[in-house]
Amino acid sequence: MQQLFHGLSAAPGVGIGDIYKYAPVVADDAGRTPAPPAGDPEEEWERFLAARLLVDEELARLAQIGQTATAEIFLVHREILHDSTLTDAVRAAIDAGSDATSATRQATGELVRLFRDLSDQYFASRATDIRDVGQRLVFRLGGITPARQLNPLPNDTILLAEDLTAFDTTHLDQAHVVGIALAASTPTAHTAILARSLGIPLVCSAGPEILQLHSGMFAVVDGIRGRLLVDPDEETLEQYQLTRSRLRRFQAEALSHSHEPALTPDGERIPVRVNVNSREDLLHIHSNGAEGIGLLRTENLFQHRTSPPTVAEQLTAYQDVHTYTNSHSLTVRLLDIGGDKPVPYLQPPAEANPFLGVRGIRLLLRHPQMLIDQAQALVDLARNVAPVSRIRILIPMISKVSEVHQTLKLLEDVPGYQRCRQLGTLEVGVLIEVPSAALLAQHFAPQVDFLSIGTNDLAQYTLAADRVNSAVATLATPLDPSVLRLIALTCDAGRAAGIPVAICGEVAGDPSVQPLLLGLGLNEISVAGPAVPMVKSAIRRVDMDAARTLAAKALQCSRAQEIHQLLHDFG
Repeated sequence: MQQLFHGLSAAPGVGIGDIYKYAPVVADDAGRTPAPPAGDPEEEWERFLAARLLVDEELARLAQIGQTATAEIFLVHREILHDSTLTDAVRAAIDAGSDATSATRQATGELVRLFRDLSDQYFASRATDIRDVGQRLVFRLGGITPARQLNPLPNDTILLAEDLTAFDTTHLDQAHVVGIALAASTPTAHTAILARSLGIPLVCSAGPEILQLHSGMFAVVDGIRGRLLVDPDEETLEQYQLTRSRLRRFQAEALSHSHEPALTPDGERIPVRVNVNSREDLLHIHSNGAEGIGLLRTENLFQHRTSPPTVAEQLTAYQDVHTYTNSHSLTVRLLDIGGDKPVPYLQPPAEANPFLGVRGIRLLLRHPQMLIDQAQALVDLARNVAPVSRIRILIPMISKVSEVHQTLKLLEDVPGYQRCRQLGTLEVGVLIEVPSAALLAQHFAPQVDFLSIGTNDLAQYTLAADRVNSAVATLATPLDPSVLRLIALTCDAGRAAGIPVAICGEVAGDPSVQPLLLGLGLNEISVAGPAVPMVKSAIRRVDMDAARTLAAKALQCSRAQEIHQLLHDFG
């Protein structure tokens, strides 16, 4: 008999197969695996340091091969791995007589419980990240073996669990998992981000009832509508098989036309660019048909060093990236670090809420030489490119007009800057990611060459909801009416100033949302590499008059659910 469970769509697509029920092994569950006898404290400490080195290398590799959004997860985990709070707790437990494995379990468990009990939601949400790092450490110490549970798996597996950590997800058998159903979690959790990057349909928040299901049961994961169906009847199964076939056909067709421009039926051309964090992202730019790079994050250049990179080192890195743009533009976000992503040589002060602290341009204006050096490297690059393949500097975390003035004043004193601006080989833009920036966009726009909207942070700051905190993450949707109105204000400001407005947030990668984005007035789209073909295909079907009507209706809505219904009806 067919059973239907409603959840939230976290990664699109349809998966059909047999359930494999997974009960995650947690790092602080000391009863799972017998601990080895404790040796000399110094020997146990060396064991821990060796395991930490292996985990650090693994996280660095994952940050380099993942898409932009996934790379951020592993960069955060590297910071936790080296945090003195964790390492000091492990050392204390070893000195008290524990072996390295037990000490890591103990330290991790205590920190997870401590962070979960904190009233501050930001720190409470870090508990999952700490647990994840603890799993990796204990695994390297020989205490747990999740690979035996998650790899290999049978063909056409529907993975079912209460929740998954990033550690679990990176160890699962990607070739054989066709769908994931979670009792808990949110569409903005790390697992959802990873599933989207892997192309695995995922439904989350399906409720504890799904944990009563058993391995071997036949099921369908509907990542489009957020449903899990168990033992579907023949007619329903046939419909889903047709939907899956249709999706695969659309994807193949989109890929075959990916090198063609994204032209609407009205003849409006929308550049579709790619977000880049790593060399792996670069390798697929041409095959996916991306028209340049719409967001290059530069944090990897500055982290895990004892001093900032020199101008020459930065120039070499930017030159390497620029060779992949195929004569299209390269947008480089200035260093966006601080708070939750510190660098050791800056020694930032401890902050109660790093997301509202000294980060992005706020940090760079306190360390102007870092800003000047990064700008100099980009100016040197712009001196040797044609206007068609221009270099674009993107200023992050702007919240006040005075910050734009201060930044532009520093840039104007960089040798070669003004000449490159005159030649059109260098442009400057503002990243709109906090509500005040959207509300002041009309004042920013006349001073810069373009605006770019980061919808992930804009939604988070507008709705006061940390997108990685499962307790409130579902609130942080870019399709909330409040966020759409801020996007519309930004587009109005760009239109009035005669400059383009881009979007580089995760919502831009959803083909079904393209009519709304274009109707609001966005001129450029930047997404993760794998999303480029389907986004370009979707744009080619957008009638701009109908899209503007859709946007006008969406701006009159009072709830995100109404906007989702509008999109469903429009599609």
